[in-house]
Amino acid sequence: MKKLIIFDFDGVIIDSWKHSYEMNVRDWPALKPEQHKVLFNGNIHEEIKKLGRSVQTKEERDRWIREVYLPTKNDLPIFAGIDALIKKLYPLYTLVINTSASAESTKQFLVKNDIDHFDSVYGTEVSKDKKIKFEKILHDYEVESTDVLFITDTVGDVLDAKQFDMRVLLVTYGYQDRSYFSDIEELVDGFIDSPEQILSYVT
Repeated sequence: MKKLIIFDFDGVIIDSWKHSYEMNVRDWPALKPEQHKVLFNGNIHEEIKKLGRSVQTKEERDRWIREVYLPTKNDLPIFAGIDALIKKLYPLYTLVINTSASAESTKQFLVKNDIDHFDSVYGTEVSKDKKIKFEKILHDYEVESTDVLFITDTVGDVLDAKQFDMRVLLVTYGYQDRSYFSDIEELVDGFIDSPEQILSYVT
């Protein structure tokens, strides 16, 4: 079997930080951009709960996400060069996505942007906990964690992946820049500033 590369989605493939922030500031108007970025030091679904009561009801929020957020997210750009990277990698490696977004919306985006070369997408339909999804990926693909490379952009993802001793490649162009990783630099196997550099690292 080909070796496995796991991609995060938001901040690695799709340029979505501003879109994500604007979604959350609707619920918590006092939320500052830097506060939002710090939420990704952990599991975003758990960290967001610590912000307290939203100004919107769950029904209002769910309707807005369904009717506005997801359709407009589908129109966001990919990072320059990520499409060429994916098309070069997928004949050589098994590519999988582990994302905090839904698998359904992620797959729609991949198809629209002609980068649907991923064997599977593990989204919130499986779990909102990336550790649970990592465990399932390793089981489903019958692969040792040491044979896996995970590409991400946040501290929380690095900490989750390292619980399985995966190699982690950190892109600095996503939700969190390199300054967020000063305390855990030793856990990151490589820092990458552009999609083009990922191919050089992998090969």
